[in-house]
Amino acid sequence: MSNVKNDIENLTGKILLATPAISNEYLNKSMVFICSHDRTGAMGLVINKPIPNMDIKSLLQKLQVNSDGLENLEMHFGGLEETDRCFILHSDDYLASESTRIKDNIALTINTDIIRASTSNGGPQKKIICIGCCMWEVEQLENEVASSYWIPIESDEALIFGDPRADKWSKALLKIGLHTNLFLNMSGTA
Repeated sequence: MSNVKNDIENLTGKILLATPAISNEYLNKSMVFICSHDRTGAMGLVINKPIPNMDIKSLLQKLQVNSDGLENLEMHFGGLEETDRCFILHSDDYLASESTRIKDNIALTINTDIIRASTSNGGPQKKIICIGCCMWEVEQLENEVASSYWIPIESDEALIFGDPRADKWSKALLKIGLHTNLFLNMSGTA
């Protein structure tokens, strides 16, 4: 039992797969990469929800980023908290002074200068640009995992930075030996 408790207490760098117990339309079938998790709470980014037809120019202007040449950037829904901020989850081949290494080859930068660097071949090779994030209060995430709202799995770069249009959630379930058919008759109200 202590291994399970330790796994729940150390979720930084892992991916959480939403189960059908989460009925929130924004988090339905979501994959959340946990950027930090400690005794004060947790923070993560949804990594499998590109925002279709987003007005990138207006958004970047709101974030005070010069949008010239950035019209083709793909933005992701990162979560329901701090929706006025841009979070960049990226490979650690490029680190700014504000970057934080999370695990292995993955870093997080909140400074939008990395977006500009990415267009001039000076930024990270792999990245997901998210608007907003997910946040949990003290012990909230542990309780949600224990209540089967989330399935924690080991992360890998293919799941994180793979094709944003692919069904990453189903692929992640298959990676741990589960099939989406197991969830067809389940429902919940997280």
